[in-house]
Amino acid sequence: MRKEKYSVWQVKCLFVTFHLLLVAYAVLFLHPFYGSNDEFTLAAIASGAYGDYTQYFIYIHSGFGWILKLFYMLVPGWNWYTIVMYGMIFLSLTAIGFVWIERGKKTGGILAMMLLLACLQPLYVEFQYTKTAAVVTAAGYVLLFEWAKKRKKEPIAAAAGIVWLLLGSWIRFHAFGMVSLMAFGMWLIRAWQVWKDRDWKGFFLWDCMPFVLAFGLIFGSIVMENVLVYTPGSPEAHYREYDRARQKLLDYGVPEWDTYQAEYEALGLTRTDCINLENWLIADYDRYTADTFQQIVAFRQDLPFQWEYLVDYLVILAKKPLFLLGFLMTILWLLPLSAIKVRKNWISVGYPYAALLGIYLYFIKIYRVLPIVVTACLLSFVIFIWSAAGEEITFSWEKKLSKRGLLTAGAGGFFVTAGICVHMLVTPVFQLPVQESKPSVAFRALYDTISKNKEIYYAFDPFTNNGVELGYSILEKIPEDYLTNIFTLGGWETESPQVVSNLNVYEQRSLLTSLYKSDRAVLISNTLLEHMMLHLQDTYDGIFITYSKLNQIGDFDLFALNYKMSGLKDTTKFHASLDRTYTAENERYDVFEATVEMTPEELQGKSVFLWMESVESGKRRMYQGVWLQQDEDGLYSMLYDTALCDTDQVRFTIPKLSYPLDDRYEVRIVIRDGDKGRKLVTENNLYQP
Repeated sequence: MRKEKYSVWQVKCLFVTFHLLLVAYAVLFLHPFYGSNDEFTLAAIASGAYGDYTQYFIYIHSGFGWILKLFYMLVPGWNWYTIVMYGMIFLSLTAIGFVWIERGKKTGGILAMMLLLACLQPLYVEFQYTKTAAVVTAAGYVLLFEWAKKRKKEPIAAAAGIVWLLLGSWIRFHAFGMVSLMAFGMWLIRAWQVWKDRDWKGFFLWDCMPFVLAFGLIFGSIVMENVLVYTPGSPEAHYREYDRARQKLLDYGVPEWDTYQAEYEALGLTRTDCINLENWLIADYDRYTADTFQQIVAFRQDLPFQWEYLVDYLVILAKKPLFLLGFLMTILWLLPLSAIKVRKNWISVGYPYAALLGIYLYFIKIYRVLPIVVTACLLSFVIFIWSAAGEEITFSWEKKLSKRGLLTAGAGGFFVTAGICVHMLVTPVFQLPVQESKPSVAFRALYDTISKNKEIYYAFDPFTNNGVELGYSILEKIPEDYLTNIFTLGGWETESPQVVSNLNVYEQRSLLTSLYKSDRAVLISNTLLEHMMLHLQDTYDGIFITYSKLNQIGDFDLFALNYKMSGLKDTTKFHASLDRTYTAENERYDVFEATVEMTPEELQGKSVFLWMESVESGKRRMYQGVWLQQDEDGLYSMLYDTALCDTDQVRFTIPKLSYPLDDRYEVRIVIRDGDKGRKLVTENNLYQP
């Protein structure tokens, strides 16, 4: 390049090669991971882990969903969700780099490589669709503004920009909106120049028509989706109504119980309901409906603007590597100070700062700005400032970059960018991948184990669900039919068509309330058991709920909620005996072992309970147990399985009792088959000498 012997095309090829090497570096050494639970959910839906391939992806436009579905149908063994998203990121950053290189192969090449270094971690490593949508949208604007400025008759370049804007809106419309606000400054500078030149015809033809066409396609696709997907009465339409109501309440803040107790009680809600909403435990279809959310929003008063959040975020913002890179480019653009008055792009260079502040002010009115939103905004912030400032820098410096100047500038740009991003680009190489950490390995082992038996379904609380994405590589395809028996008590995905259809397979509709109805429902939680029991007890009169521990996999315990079973019948046909008892886990649990005198054929598919009634008070309790049959993963059976080793032994692990189960209690073993339970004649040998 110093000898001017390399063409623009050759510089582009070098840039693409550098880009490919960086992606390989990120994949091999920086341990990419899903940036949010939403990302894992989308990857799971795309992979068919909820039962079927679908074009409906909850958060993503169905048009993009059809693209993903097509890839999965053609080559089902690959994780096309990540591959397609990576492809969109790669093409977007490459397109922006090509635009800059065409302006000036020296300065533009340096800026393009700096952009790759700055975007490597937030896009390729902390993989998240909101940020992907932001960079795709930004690339669309850069392409169209460059095409309009040069006024070349290149329909392919214009079409690429329009398609990129469409795809960005499909991936995440909210990100498209934020980036569009950022990009408005680039359009303003064009409008200001037209006002000076009075070239109205060219302005409307080159600067306005492509965007009119792009916005027409974007909003037209939204209308088409409303007609074809969100048809009245469809599961998708129900979920959108539910999700919009959920956003108004949970995203903007749940009113405090002490302040709005009368309003809550007027809706038939309790303090427990308020706590559930605050913790996003909303998987109760009967109580937490879209109408419930709307009614709470109606009496909630708007919070005053929280100015202290703005101060906090301005401080945080000033430390962000992407913001520093945009700010340094602005300073470089201003130098030398004597030339400030002749700067032409002052609107497009300064506007992203105002847009960034405006977006943050909007979100601060709602809640603290999410880190993902911050990064998505900063990505477009850097791209638009570098695009606007880089043009004049290229014009002023291209000829000044002599043999030594080019080497110094290139090395300086590289080390400044890498120095600012060193924490993101170098530190992870020496850290253990999140997928290989002890909690992740344990959680992955748990999922792999419990997903094998589709006859039992498991419900997670939202805290343990936060570890889901850690156990999977973003390049690894989630197995088909993997999550059909795994659900979460928190999060708005519970009402999505995929989860609802899975629940219907188990003849359930309300996930939260099903936990006390079915011995196929297991609550996996060490933190929210008591809260779950309070919720169910407050909601359903006459139910006294307790819990018992069924299994343990690694660091995770599997519990079952238990209840007062009605309609039990005595039987003298079968007998059982309570054989021995002991304490476990530092005397936190009482363990009871028993024998059931029934044949394996009589026990097939049945569950077992320990029933007790206080002779003095008449108070009754039931606890679920497990059959001492272990599968290849070491799990004990909740339902008797004749495919495993035959046994007549059962175990109950329950919270430590205040009194021993002696003659002060009538104790029975209960065998349950579906909704019917039979109390067996039970001999109590627990305290025999």
